[in-house]
Amino acid sequence: MSDVFNLNRFGKYLAFDLKSQWKENAIYLVTPLIWPVAFYIIFLFFSGLSQNGISALFTGTPLARPQITPRSIVFAIMTVGFLISFPAKSYGFVTEKAKGSEWLELPASRLEKFLSMMLISLVVIPAVFFCGYLLSDALVCLADNRCGDSIIKKWSELDTESFVRFNAKGAWLFVSATLQAVSVFLLGALIFKKGKVAKTIIVLFVLAFVMFAVISTIISSVDFGAFGDRMETWLNNHADNIDFWINFWANVELILVVCGLGLWSWFRVKKLQH
Repeated sequence: MSDVFNLNRFGKYLAFDLKSQWKENAIYLVTPLIWPVAFYIIFLFFSGLSQNGISALFTGTPLARPQITPRSIVFAIMTVGFLISFPAKSYGFVTEKAKGSEWLELPASRLEKFLSMMLISLVVIPAVFFCGYLLSDALVCLADNRCGDSIIKKWSELDTESFVRFNAKGAWLFVSATLQAVSVFLLGALIFKKGKVAKTIIVLFVLAFVMFAVISTIISSVDFGAFGDRMETWLNNHADNIDFWINFWANVELILVVCGLGLWSWFRVKKLQH
């Protein structure tokens, strides 16, 4: 049996890892099912407290319902909060002396543990979150049709002709952003011992500031007249396949970010000691 990777051993460890995640974070993973319902109830509560809501008690006018726009805003906020917090909650313990040492001693190679970590973090948990949240939102709209269309239905009906046309009709942009965000905060969870999310956000702000300064310096030395002429010429020459090139470079950026951060995470796991 290989000491580095064995498919049978990896399958057993993956099943164990999934059970452990559910055991430790079941409530955290189930909350996406609750959030759309909770927001619906809170919205109705404050709608009832408003002047229109009070008058509705006497006139029979139906209370205002949370339409697609406020529900989408809440979904976006909850998504960002979940994606930046769950890597630290799920695997932040590996930097702790007690739990991290127990994790290192589990009967699987570090590569197998790392692959399980990446698969669960990048695929399984985000899929559970999105499926749970969108299903709950759809059930709210099904139970009360005054809420309008569900988020998933509105997404499927979205006209993407004015956007970059990915094969998944724009959904790949969402997937790409999710994969990159999780990769960043998973690395932060493996590097920092305390304040994992906060320190990762601070590092991102510092990097953004440095990149802004560098880009500003470069822009100040650019001949915009000549640059504009070159861009216009390039766009005219590639007008028929502009979507392909935008998609191509967007996917190159996704691969570089996810693979680069994943490689960094692997070396962090490989050299982890307590």
